Amino acid sequence: MKAFWTMAGGIGILGGHLAVAVASPPVPNLEEDIPLEQLGQIPVETVSTASRYRQNVTDAPASVSIITADQFKEFGYRTLGDALNSLPGIYTSNDRTYSYLGMRGFSLPGDYNSRVLILVDGHRVNDNIFEGAYIGREFILDVDSIDRVEVVRGPSSSLYGSSAFLGVVNVITKRAAAVADGEVSASAGSRGAYEGRFTYGGMLTNLEASLLVSGSFYDSAGQPRLYYPAWNSPTNNINNGIAEHLDHEQAYNLFSSLTWRDLTLEAGYVSRTKDIPTASYGTLFNDPRYHALDEHGYLDLKLQHQFGADTELMARSYFDDVRYSADYPSAAYVSPQDQGLNRDRVVGQMVGWETQLTHRWREHTLTAGAEVRDHLRQDQQNYDVAPRFYYADEHRHSFDAGVYAQGEFELRTNLHFNAGVRFDKSETSAGTVNPRLALIYTPVPDSTFKLLYGTAFRAPNEYELHFPVGAILPTARLAPEAIQSYELDYEQGLPANLQLSLAGYYNHINDLIALNQNTLLFENSGKVQAEGAELGLHWRHASGVRAQASYSLQHSQWVGSGEGLPNSPQHLVKFNLRAPLGDERILGGVELQYTSAAGTLFSNTTGYADGFYVINLTLLSRELVKNVELSASVYNLLDTRYSYPAGAGSQQDLIEQDGRGFRVKLTYRF
Repeated sequence: MKAFWTMAGGIGILGGHLAVAVASPPVPNLEEDIPLEQLGQIPVETVSTASRYRQNVTDAPASVSIITADQFKEFGYRTLGDALNSLPGIYTSNDRTYSYLGMRGFSLPGDYNSRVLILVDGHRVNDNIFEGAYIGREFILDVDSIDRVEVVRGPSSSLYGSSAFLGVVNVITKRAAAVADGEVSASAGSRGAYEGRFTYGGMLTNLEASLLVSGSFYDSAGQPRLYYPAWNSPTNNINNGIAEHLDHEQAYNLFSSLTWRDLTLEAGYVSRTKDIPTASYGTLFNDPRYHALDEHGYLDLKLQHQFGADTELMARSYFDDVRYSADYPSAAYVSPQDQGLNRDRVVGQMVGWETQLTHRWREHTLTAGAEVRDHLRQDQQNYDVAPRFYYADEHRHSFDAGVYAQGEFELRTNLHFNAGVRFDKSETSAGTVNPRLALIYTPVPDSTFKLLYGTAFRAPNEYELHFPVGAILPTARLAPEAIQSYELDYEQGLPANLQLSLAGYYNHINDLIALNQNTLLFENSGKVQAEGAELGLHWRHASGVRAQASYSLQHSQWVGSGEGLPNSPQHLVKFNLRAPLGDERILGGVELQYTSAAGTLFSNTTGYADGFYVINLTLLSRELVKNVELSASVYNLLDTRYSYPAGAGSQQDLIEQDGRGFRVKLTYRF
């Protein structure tokens, strides 16, 4: 393993930057003062994820949001999850082991984000054991490597196959030219948090190639004392319910890219260790041996070639290696021969091939492609360390493949029709066909209606299919989940530089795979329906002030019983304001978020987590000192106390979150 990562790091330094389908056009710099008479002339924002080629957001067959690198800085986002949490219909949670992503009222506690597909420059980073997509410090990129994030809501299996169930998040990395030779940054924050980063970007003139290399390190002591009432009772009192110095987190990230003519080579790696204070899954409380280690690395080689002005070929091959281990203290340490320690160990390796042809004919665009993934290793082990005893020792191999086609047709100059379909086949499920249809109508300039329909599936993953509970192996044959989605979107430009967006949706899910809280095994648990609406308002001013506000109403329930889903808040309110303080060299960013009450798991005695609001504040200075950027952020400014619903295996119903915190960050450019 160490030899592989040494080789991967070496190759990664020669890696290349990966554009998604077509090279991105320059993005307008909204940081500069814009005369009022020119605001209407700002180019329409583009997106490449919704259709696998670049198009205007207004033409995309989905509800789309974009987060820029500037927004990461202006609002002090520390992780991908922080940034995603600012968007309509999206919310996050955390169980002090991982961060979880909710989309449109759906986020089952502990599902490892397996129903959202996350890409880095078009490369799938969901693993091949849990199909997990990570958004905290366990995410494969440092946020300073991110140029923009494209979020596509709704089922997208018609293009991306399994796991593109509720949506797709494509993280697009910075290019070498954006780094201006080199950067170093350092930050310090509350709870003993420290972070450092270096980035180099430049041209290799002899090779006519561009190179970017970035590495970062993060370390946080976390909360020194965390109180859990489950261990503070007359019958179960351990250290008065206080877990001490068990919230430590450490992460390393490496990313590199190299572009030469039509070829792109890219490499990424993350290693993240987290101590776990919650004593879940029956572990000993306040025992420092309880921790988890996640590693993920990939190599991606891509060819992108233009045949004339109308035809483009994209082909890529890639390799991913995923490692996970966790130690569970089940009894006190006695001796090297009797350690009282249980261990999970997971290894996933995958190679994949993908090709896509895009052709523009008159006013229409046609796309066809194919993808094959060979899962070389899907190993899962669970054993007592000493004396060694295996409860699970699964070594498996599988494959999946898909073919897809899509057409965007101009019926009239203001009426477009988009249709796509994909067929997928894997060893764990029968073949499945998933279409997507969109009718996009622009009756007058600055006014767009989108009528959307789509289906998606999620195949059961290796963890759900084969991981045991103690000595009990899963026996049920799991069917893939399936979703049907109907959506109507409306976007309208308004006077005074306002932009209004409104979306209404209805989702119906069959054969939902969920954990049985009694057996702790997975099963197809039934049907779910979800409906909701999202209202957004954006405003920008020539002075540099930008504001956006959104309200999301969402309701998810089990069909039949009418019971609401756990961890599904009904109301989300988001407000972001960035404003120059004097001039553009000093900016203030204010973020307010409200999340309503969310139900806990049905077996819990506490029925719900209370609603809460959080205010974050950031000050950012640019070029007050030449080549220096300085920011200071305060998170949870009012020190709000709030909790998230706990997942299965937790001894408590709610997981309390951090109070007020801060971070100061300095970046120097060479």
